[in-house]
Amino acid sequence: MPAGSVMIERSAAALDVSLVVPGSKSLTCRHLVLGAIADGTTTLSGALRSADTDALAAAIDGLGVDVQVRGTDITLGGSLGSATPRHDQVQLGLGGAPARFTMAMASVLDATTTIDGDQPLRNRPLGTGPLSALGVHLHHHDRDDHLPVQVRGGAWGQHHVTVGATVTSQMVSAIMLVAPLAGGVQINFEAPLTSAAYVVLTVAALRARGVAVDVHHCGDAIKSITVNAGTPSGAAVAIAADASSAVAAACCVLATPGTSALLHGVHVVDAQPDAAALSLLQQAGVDMHQMDQGLRIASPEHLSMPDMVDATGMPDAVPSLAVLAACRASGEVRFTGLHTLPAKECDRIEATADLLRAAGGSVETTADTLTTSPLPVGDTPLEARTHHDHRMAFAAAVLGLWRGGVQIDDPDVVAKSWPTFWTDLAPLGGWTA
Repeated sequence: MPAGSVMIERSAAALDVSLVVPGSKSLTCRHLVLGAIADGTTTLSGALRSADTDALAAAIDGLGVDVQVRGTDITLGGSLGSATPRHDQVQLGLGGAPARFTMAMASVLDATTTIDGDQPLRNRPLGTGPLSALGVHLHHHDRDDHLPVQVRGGAWGQHHVTVGATVTSQMVSAIMLVAPLAGGVQINFEAPLTSAAYVVLTVAALRARGVAVDVHHCGDAIKSITVNAGTPSGAAVAIAADASSAVAAACCVLATPGTSALLHGVHVVDAQPDAAALSLLQQAGVDMHQMDQGLRIASPEHLSMPDMVDATGMPDAVPSLAVLAACRASGEVRFTGLHTLPAKECDRIEATADLLRAAGGSVETTADTLTTSPLPVGDTPLEARTHHDHRMAFAAAVLGLWRGGVQIDDPDVVAKSWPTFWTDLAPLGGWTA
């Protein structure tokens, strides 16, 4: 899709389509880091190729680990523990998780590395407190806890850290992923863990590579995590389809009653947090059949969304789900557990609300909730601002397929997680450059 704006028009009729969902961004990033610290060669198949994952792979190569990329296959050879950095500066674009993961990797090098990103990423706090508490020396060039940051590597001074309330779990995952090479770590949590499902995903990735991880719970809450020392061995890792992208694709399909689709490689039962959104849609009346090739879904004539959705464990799915609810639900739907969304690429609560209000909708928001009401029928042209956020582009696509007349100001923003989104979803129709 060329640079510039894209106009989305309503699907003319119910369709039966086949859609290819790309590999998981979360799993690709985690296994890139584990491949970097491994002893031996690691090969990822079906990996996501996107701005975020490509930036992380390039950063790892810059840190001194050999990285070869061929399509969706990525090979990493050599260990970060014995690497000689090729560059003293790395650029992570808009990738929050890649930037935090790279900081953690740079912390164990015998070198000093400057990590930077594009201006929207520079505006986001990093949550570097836990890394500093481990004895890692960080020098922030402009503002504390923001990029650019200089990381002076070496041995960690501590191997235990206490974490309070955070706006993101990404730094916790970053520390966990590098801990086997750094001598291990024990992380204690004073407050409920933000986006705990993504930390659980990190635990599973570590264990899949043979790293011993102990998780201590108090009730449902994680109270501490211990990651043991020990370099993982190289491995061949097949990356599953991205659950967050699958939800966006499903919501696009569900914008039109009667449309059905096969989502290749997608599974309702999946460790990725946003897979819970697929189960929610199934409960709302979406016909789903798990097949060997993937998940087959059919859009019902009436979508029975619940009036309350706890989205704590599936935050990335909220913009598309909220727009779908406003388009297809018969009444108000209140999404809760959204306290992490204001600190994403944009304030996703207010950005989603603005998109729906532009379409004539009534939306109520708080710092933690978003309540949608049924949208009025209409096709008056409107501009959907992406705010440099791929999730907002996906949400706008859902709105456009339902009502038409939606012009997206920056379609190329989807490169962050699904560069071929507009091409892959072309069978649904409706896009014009």
